[in-house]
Amino acid sequence: MKFLTLEEQRQRIENVNAAAIGNRKYLRRKRIHDYLPGQAVYNLGDYPAPFSIAPTDYDREMLRDMAANGVELIQIHEEWNDPIRHLGADKFTCHDPKGLEKFIDLAHECGIKIIPYISSGYFHELDPDFDESFTVREKYCINGMHFKYRYCAVGSAEWRQYLLPRTLAVLDRYDFDGIFNDMGYDGTFRVNGGLDREGMACYDPECEDLLSMIYSEVKQRGGIYKLHRSRNNPIPTLDKVYDYLWIGENVHDMQIGIGKSFGDYVVPCCDKEKMKLRDPEFYYASVIPFLQFPLLTSRGRPLLGKRIEENIPYYGNENGQLGGEYAYNKKIGEYMKEHPGGPYTYSLWSSIPDDVEDYPRWCRYLALYRPMVTENSVVYVELRESDAILSPLPDEVYASMFVNEKTYLTVSNFEPKPYELKLAASWRDRVTGKIGDAFTVETNRILFLEKLP
Repeated sequence: MKFLTLEEQRQRIENVNAAAIGNRKYLRRKRIHDYLPGQAVYNLGDYPAPFSIAPTDYDREMLRDMAANGVELIQIHEEWNDPIRHLGADKFTCHDPKGLEKFIDLAHECGIKIIPYISSGYFHELDPDFDESFTVREKYCINGMHFKYRYCAVGSAEWRQYLLPRTLAVLDRYDFDGIFNDMGYDGTFRVNGGLDREGMACYDPECEDLLSMIYSEVKQRGGIYKLHRSRNNPIPTLDKVYDYLWIGENVHDMQIGIGKSFGDYVVPCCDKEKMKLRDPEFYYASVIPFLQFPLLTSRGRPLLGKRIEENIPYYGNENGQLGGEYAYNKKIGEYMKEHPGGPYTYSLWSSIPDDVEDYPRWCRYLALYRPMVTENSVVYVELRESDAILSPLPDEVYASMFVNEKTYLTVSNFEPKPYELKLAASWRDRVTGKIGDAFTVETNRILFLEKLP
């Protein structure tokens, strides 16, 4: 705990009281606890091609730099394990356990937590342990690359019996700081006919029960539990079943404030190659006022295009075509032949190549975001009536207040013209240093303000 000076305590008391009284209408209020906004994907290699996980000087330099710039948590994907049993391991064990142990130690030396990919729903149809009793949907597969993943059912007792001990053994066997669960949700159980926009159940007691079982075991081990659901879909539960929710994969268009009504904490990830995002500043403006900070995807070991060089079968998507992830990796391979010295692509959610300004931009915004969400801060998401703001707030202008020893305000404008913000007191623009009670917020941009004492 950070102990405040007497003056800081007085200022904090004044700030929390003023916000509680003055913020009369808003979407929701959230007190910050155990929040790590600096999260990143770290690619380890081009699985299924063989490679070593053991850290190199490259990893040491990169992880130290990431830690210095605010990265607190990295997630590693299915290159750590062996989901098609190609390298002598399996979906729940590492193909290079000694190398992995050294890599985990390096992350911890840098002060970074590390969590691995696990799935409570996806399992390779050709795995010798696969059984039809694991599934509900007949032969329903997701074929993305070297895998033929079946959707295993949250309501299958046989699947639960197989999954749970192996999932938790990952935490007990390796020194991970939790797990990252790629749900692979089949959405077959529906309560009262409630469906989301993709025809999935809005509340699924079977899904809630399975996720809760995993969540409680992870928390008992002092770990972090991060969930992922494709596109921008909520988790069909009522109970708290995760610490973080990653959304945004396979999304082709930007949606302002998506996930703002989900449970906390949402970690958005812009699927850059699919979205072809031309204005990354717009992206930050569209998530930060809603207590979200993007997942960093432009660090780690670069993808070199070797994922499709192995002599193994590859599978088409639902239309029988070798598209999707296969086409993406093939495109990376072709790019690398022409640009062996980079710039590189670092993840499956990157543009080809990654924007060289992506990491500096992410660091810059994180430095602005972090002081607003320190432990025990209080956040008023999407203000609509506040004594602090004198000018009317149009529907496409989003203001949020972050309160601790200081009072911060973010204002994002998505109106077709600049928004003229008028305030009841003097504030400082944290980017330009300008001080005043009136500011102009340009279209598709975000303003970061700090209230003066």
